[in-house]
Amino acid sequence: MSRLRLCLASLLLAAGASACAPNLQQKSVPVTSQIQTQTQRDRAAVRAKLAARRELVMQRFLAYREARVYPVNFLGGGFRHVWLDNNGNLCAAATLVSKDWGRDAAIRAGEANPEIKIADVKSGPLADWVLTTGLTHAELVAIQVPGFNERMNDEMRKRDEEIGRLYGIYIDVERQMRSLWDENLDIATDALMKHPELVRGILHDQVAGPGVYAKPPVG
Repeated sequence: MSRLRLCLASLLLAAGASACAPNLQQKSVPVTSQIQTQTQRDRAAVRAKLAARRELVMQRFLAYREARVYPVNFLGGGFRHVWLDNNGNLCAAATLVSKDWGRDAAIRAGEANPEIKIADVKSGPLADWVLTTGLTHAELVAIQVPGFNERMNDEMRKRDEEIGRLYGIYIDVERQMRSLWDENLDIATDALMKHPELVRGILHDQVAGPGVYAKPPVG
């Protein structure tokens, strides 16, 4: 009789364990799903930080545009990029860099190449800075408009015409940036997400610094 009771108790215990198993499986969350959820949360946080940065950088660009103090192409004829001209005027891209790094560091970034183009920047401090602006690489390329140099007798008229030309381009650049605001913010976010160290910085409101351009070379 005791053996029969023991068998029945074993069967009941097994049945109870079997009944509970599906509930336990339903409550468990796959590890991959947890990682995806966390990644989505991280991306949302990064996008929010970049959205604020994007608006700030945009306002700085608009202030530069409205000041109408643009660099003169002193390098030669035709259209050429000028990071810093002989009068101490920075181009639009260099001006935006200076707002984060300071003027001296921004100038040093272009010392080796006065015609430095953001379009050609693929690595280093400037490339990291681009990633933390909230703007896309293409947008910053569009902002850095080359200046025109042509010898004319009326230097003042030449200067006024060039300012008007650049101002008109900057108006169009703003229009294009506004029209694709959210789409380009997503592109900028995806680009930054590939760089964990920069992501950690932006989440703490830290933009990419000047690195080697922070101080003048020794000697």
